[in-house]
Amino acid sequence: MKFVSALVLILCAALFMGVAVHDHQQLPARIASHFDANGAADGWSSKSSFLFLMVTVGIGIPSLLSALLYAVRFLPAKFLNVPNPEYWRKPENYRKACDFLLVSSWWFGSAFLLWQTAFSRMIVAANQVSPPHLDSSRVVLLSVPLLLFSLGWAALIVLRFSKIPEA
Repeated sequence: MKFVSALVLILCAALFMGVAVHDHQQLPARIASHFDANGAADGWSSKSSFLFLMVTVGIGIPSLLSALLYAVRFLPAKFLNVPNPEYWRKPENYRKACDFLLVSSWWFGSAFLLWQTAFSRMIVAANQVSPPHLDSSRVVLLSVPLLLFSLGWAALIVLRFSKIPEA
């Protein structure tokens, strides 16, 4: 499962970067980068600044999350705060717990990258009309699946550590 999740994350990152580079070429020099609740532009930036911000957020959040969950393995086991801590903190099980956290962060990172790709595309599309306008209802529709995925991800982690594998 580690290989598959890493591959999916890499493919999502490559897709995100490819779309970002493609979209950068389609943008005017000055773009609407922020929109109010009604979708009207209320913040502007250069297309270079916009690309830098989108790439930093898109790659940065999954990277930061993965780095934090990878770093757990270097902490004393007593800091692992999960259900059934007496089982998961044992040296023979601690590594499995840390591996699960890392791999789960890659799945979350993949979902976030897909969301960020779609959101960036929406901003590019919003800048291709005059005046720039972002469809707020589409942003909400795009964000609901990420929110549900995030809640499911958290629930899966809790459920995983709630069960003690049978030998």
